[in-house]
Amino acid sequence: MPGRCGVKLMRYKSIRRYKYKPVQWAVLREREQIAESKPPQERPEMIEAGQILEKVVKELGLASDHWLTRLADEWPQLAGEVVAKHTRPGRLEGKTLVVFVDNSVWLSELSRFGKEQLLANIKKQAGRRIKDLRLQLDPDSC
Repeated sequence: MPGRCGVKLMRYKSIRRYKYKPVQWAVLREREQIAESKPPQERPEMIEAGQILEKVVKELGLASDHWLTRLADEWPQLAGEVVAKHTRPGRLEGKTLVVFVDNSVWLSELSRFGKEQLLANIKKQAGRRIKDLRLQLDPDSC
């Protein structure tokens, strides 16, 4: 690249491995009494906390718990207001969602007439996560 006087100027990319220049590091080492002869390397790129938390949640196996919490919040829209008063999402067993029903009459009716529609609504929201529903009496209702 020609300069003002026709002299070719070279642009170099500076590759800095360290945060400090050698002279700065020597002064800092002496001032702070640091034993390391080389300065610390620069930090890698910053990662958002959300990305780290997402990875940790998956590694701990808590992703399904988070999904079930969201499902419970959306349950009245998925099941319908009347059915939602008598049912609640329970637990995830593989790709089968256990739905708790508060009494045997509702369990019988949903098993015969409402299971397919409820499964279709949940599949729309959950995608491929849910393959089947299992209806069972709610252990918490007495």
